[in-house]
Amino acid sequence: MTEANREAAAYHALAEYFGSSYARLTAARRAKKSWQAALAAENLGGHLTGSYPALTTNNIRLMLADDSAFPPLLRELPQPPHGIYVKGTLPIDKQTIAIVGTRKATVEGRTMAREFARTFARAGVTVVSGLAFGIDAAAHLGALEAHGRTVAVLACGVDTPYPVSHTNLARRITKESGALVSEYPPGSPPLPYRFLERNRLVAGLSLGVVVIEAPNASGSLVTARLAAEAGRSVFVLPGPARHPNFVGSHALIRDGAELATCPEEVLESLGLVPLKELRDAARAATTPEDGSAAEIIAVLRGSTSPVSIDTIIERTGLTVPEATRTLTTLILEDAVRETNAGYVLA
Repeated sequence: MTEANREAAAYHALAEYFGSSYARLTAARRAKKSWQAALAAENLGGHLTGSYPALTTNNIRLMLADDSAFPPLLRELPQPPHGIYVKGTLPIDKQTIAIVGTRKATVEGRTMAREFARTFARAGVTVVSGLAFGIDAAAHLGALEAHGRTVAVLACGVDTPYPVSHTNLARRITKESGALVSEYPPGSPPLPYRFLERNRLVAGLSLGVVVIEAPNASGSLVTARLAAEAGRSVFVLPGPARHPNFVGSHALIRDGAELATCPEEVLESLGLVPLKELRDAARAATTPEDGSAAEIIAVLRGSTSPVSIDTIIERTGLTVPEATRTLTTLILEDAVRETNAGYVLA
């Protein structure tokens, strides 16, 4: 076992023993030069380290804060995690945006989450969220639909995603160039306080946080606050003045969060993709020379009802990437509009 593995095994033993208590892990490490020394000082014996090899067996990687693959944005947090457990492929670049919101989202809210996530993913940005019901799940799905990267931060072990009904979604994320991330060792249950703790990782992994539908006292408000405290940008989608799902959202706007009405505004504000570039690409894709755009428009013009992307692909013979890329630019150009039932001419 290498020195790095011995350090990771020692940290893992202490994380299991302390129940991943950040305060206790910090105290144990503060007075020692290594996690091995911290473990020896606890006089626990060697039996706890026996579960470390099981991580590799289950395709789980433990990254300590000094690991070269540890996300640099997490190191910038006021309270950076000492280590994270990762299942899948975790990008280490800073091209990341979090999308968060209520579990009890409206249809429109879920639609917006998917739209924002799809646009971010197509721009090469990794979408971060928490795998919860509502906005979180919609954000992950949107990124996957665009064949992009998405990271789910869990309040439990990465071996047993929560909620259980999202197990297939979690499996799809790890198979399609994404990752599950947790501060807690495998087997850790989703205790209530851990959902608030994991929100700092959602904020910490991202350049900015987009809030879609946050009621009063929503966990999304905690994520937004933690993001602001870490010097990250916070964007909020406005909604109906009296709708309960937007009480917290509107409070964030009053407190100085940036109002966003489309994903391109977020990308431009963060300096990831200039808005002019997006609009120019949209115009270029809708010129007469662009056969893909013309074919899609012909399909939509010949239908009296919204058309699904599967039907568009079937009727035009375009590949999935070609169809999704062209539809995105058509939407940006306001030539096509996406509805819950499919695509229509704008």
